[in-house]
Amino acid sequence: MQARITRFKMKPEGVAEARTLMEGLRSEIMAQPGIRACLVAMNDDGSGHVVAMIGAQGGSPEAVDRVRMIWHRFHDLLESAPEPEIFDILADWRSDAR
Repeated sequence: MQARITRFKMKPEGVAEARTLMEGLRSEIMAQPGIRACLVAMNDDGSGHVVAMIGAQGGSPEAVDRVRMIWHRFHDLLESAPEPEIFDILADWRSDAR
């Protein structure tokens, strides 16, 4: 399993709209090939990270194209184009207290 980690920065005036857009895209984001989990974290200043846990299909050309298409929906809200990086997952620890 791998993690696709993307750092992003929204324009300050686009933070609220970005939050709304992200929620509206939830089903599309989770329908990407190979995605197993997705965590989105963003500060009030618009800086944030997306951490997506992906299986083998998550790095496929189709998946990469779909990720780009989703990020394109945020084009007017972003300060610059985000660049995802893929890492091997060394540990996936979770609390039993969920």
